Amino acid sequence: MASQFENDLHCPTCLAIFKDPVMLPCSHSICRACAQQWWDERTCPVCRQTCGSTDVPLNLALRNLCEAFSHASVESEDVCSLHKEKLKLFCLDHQELVCIICRDAESHTGHKFRPLEEVVKGHKEQLREGLRDAKKRLQDQKEIRDDCNEQAAYIKVQRKQVESKIKKDFEALRRFLEEEEEARLSAVREEEQTKSQTMKERIEALDRDMAALSATITNTEEKLTSDPVSFMKNFNTLRTRIQKPPDAPKKFPGALLDEVQHVGNLKFNVWEGMKQVVSYSPVILNPNSARSTLALSEDLTSVRSAKKQQRPSNPERLTAFGGVLGSPLASGTHTWDVEVGENMRWKVGVAIVFVVRLRLINTSRWCITWSLPKSSTKPWTA
Repeated sequence: MASQFENDLHCPTCLAIFKDPVMLPCSHSICRACAQQWWDERTCPVCRQTCGSTDVPLNLALRNLCEAFSHASVESEDVCSLHKEKLKLFCLDHQELVCIICRDAESHTGHKFRPLEEVVKGHKEQLREGLRDAKKRLQDQKEIRDDCNEQAAYIKVQRKQVESKIKKDFEALRRFLEEEEEARLSAVREEEQTKSQTMKERIEALDRDMAALSATITNTEEKLTSDPVSFMKNFNTLRTRIQKPPDAPKKFPGALLDEVQHVGNLKFNVWEGMKQVVSYSPVILNPNSARSTLALSEDLTSVRSAKKQQRPSNPERLTAFGGVLGSPLASGTHTWDVEVGENMRWKVGVAIVFVVRLRLINTSRWCITWSLPKSSTKPWTA
């Protein structure tokens, strides 16, 4: 019966105890807030009857019952349900609140009890400690979120920077290829012009020789039909001209374009030339690991000291010793050129990454240092 009574005090919409219940035309009740939220349907959530009017009265009697039930529930929680005595003790064995009578009951024989205030104090301290940990975790999460926001913004900056570097490098390659193409096309055109001019001059010379020989032939043929006296007078001259040993026809080797020179292994030769304008670096520096006081070259092969720059605090970044990570080295001997300018104190070196992250770097392990008036060279080898 009590359970049914309690169920009748719950709103059929939100399933909580009625708060400011209103009565619908069908006599069912719902919370005023639920009525406002669901009023667009204009139907009762219980019987689905249509409610035409929006003017629904407050169910004052039901509201009073709900308030009385709520107060009684709160008060009943402070007393033992069996003995109606105040709950003043806490059973450590059963982990429950009990009254004085419960303590002496057979069900709690041999159990340990603590005063409620003492247990509450201890439990509150546990919660406070948990709250401190939770707040610390929340602060850590906020810091990580801030880092993520910073990194998200920096990713867009990086994208523009990387795009610019890629475009610049490809523009240099295109410029080299265009210049190389133009140089080779110019060489072809120059050879074509030279050999065409030579061939033109040879053709003109042949045309002159052919014209002269044709005239001699025509003149000789005419003299063959002349009178005997005239023929004999010109015979020796005609014979000399007509019997003059002709120049052997000349052929001209190398007259055509040298395609082998221009096209043979063209791509390979261009690639060989390209190696003069590009270079390979065995060590590439990682900008995501560089300390904020270091600036890297565009090709990521050199580094220099610089004013502090705005960079995200990502896990890869080295925050100590002014370091930057490079690609792995193979075995053998490796050298670096270092410009120190007029600085009176400086330190430079190479170390494997765990040494840097663990802050194990010192002059006896890894680097060359200079401090006026004397220098010390103490290399570290892996």
